[in-house]
Amino acid sequence: LPPKSPPLALPTMASSTPTLREFQPYTDEEKAIYDKLEAEITPAEFHKISETLIFQCIRGWETEKERYIVTRDSIKKIIAFRENARSTELLSEPSEDVDFFLEHWGSEIYGQDEHGHYLWLERVTTIKATELLGRFDDDHMKDTRSVLMEALEVKKGNAINPEVNTPHKHIYIMDLSGLQLGHFSGGVKRVVKNVIVEMGNLYPESVHKMFFVNAPFVFRAIWGIITPWLHPVTKEKTYILGDPLKEFQKCGIPLSAIPKVLGGECDPVTLTSLIQDWRVNGAPVRPAAAESSS
Repeated sequence: LPPKSPPLALPTMASSTPTLREFQPYTDEEKAIYDKLEAEITPAEFHKISETLIFQCIRGWETEKERYIVTRDSIKKIIAFRENARSTELLSEPSEDVDFFLEHWGSEIYGQDEHGHYLWLERVTTIKATELLGRFDDDHMKDTRSVLMEALEVKKGNAINPEVNTPHKHIYIMDLSGLQLGHFSGGVKRVVKNVIVEMGNLYPESVHKMFFVNAPFVFRAIWGIITPWLHPVTKEKTYILGDPLKEFQKCGIPLSAIPKVLGGECDPVTLTSLIQDWRVNGAPVRPAAAESSS
């Protein structure tokens, strides 16, 4: 269990200069991987996903021993999943399933840290796992959750760039206020694993940091269940905090960006409101690269 304080020290981000690796464009090695992937998968299939998501896949699997194979297979899986789930189309089309999911799983977007990462907050008290499990099987739940994930990606408006990238990651916060051990039943475990953990494989390299805040003592037992599901890179980005306000500010998150419910000054934009607006006005398209990556 990561301590309430940082594993070593929470990074202090005192400069707004884009020095994070996230902002750096493809290396020569990554360009070669891009070209090989495009040729093998075929350009028509390869470019069914955005340039940003391709970038996230190539960089997201860099620690794997068989990096190219894992990246290739992941991109193929993501393309097939998105076509089946219709993740992008359902951002602007009416859907009873999406509406039901939004009603029973609250998701809110707040301000940005000094590097431009949005804060994405979800709370235990707004997740109605019993109702979700009563309507969705595992695959259907992941399909529907992907629409929320795509809404977040569109909101971030990120795009890779031949010189300096814009932010393509976000900060995920789960507020554990009110959590009890009984909440984490077998069914809820399925919800967490399918909706939070496995979705990370469909949107790799999209999380800058992950915070579990207001963690009660019982979370120690739950953390022991969750830990094996997390990729080692994700574990390194994960922090468990009792009182998050001071630690957030140490991480370069200004008070104006922190949710009011966590002691900050920021009001939320809900994913529900974004999707409702896009149904009327059309959803923006995730931007592609400024020019070819190869």
